[in-house]
Amino acid sequence: MEEKLINENLVLFDVEAETREDVIRCIAERMDSEGRLADKQGYVDAVLKRETSSSTAVGFSVATPHAKTDAAKVATLAFARLKKEIAWDEDENASIIFQIAIPAKDKGERHLQILAALSRKLVHGDFRDKIMAATDPKEVLELIGEV
Repeated sequence: MEEKLINENLVLFDVEAETREDVIRCIAERMDSEGRLADKQGYVDAVLKRETSSSTAVGFSVATPHAKTDAAKVATLAFARLKKEIAWDEDENASIIFQIAIPAKDKGERHLQILAALSRKLVHGDFRDKIMAATDPKEVLELIGEV
């Protein structure tokens, strides 16, 4: 049976962070504790390298850090809502994070499919309001739905 892309344990609320690296590491720690990473540091390095090529801040206080790497065992989506907004890059702040891990061996463009599905939801203010107000991981999973 294929693992779900996201589960309740991959939903984090009130994450305390000062930098995007703090956020990426915190989420990677949770992904690793869920057995989804083969190499936590390798995954973090891949995500940070991806950030240097272009920021993953997408507007609306949202960032979508991601990497397609051998350090990921299974396709994974994690959600984190930060306790306070942080500067994600020179131009944008973020407080809602959708972090993605895709194994390098996966064929196709699964990470692009996930990003596109999230983008279609994020353009709606109602979705963003509900995700900011969610207090239970189940609510977040219901809002995200199938991606």
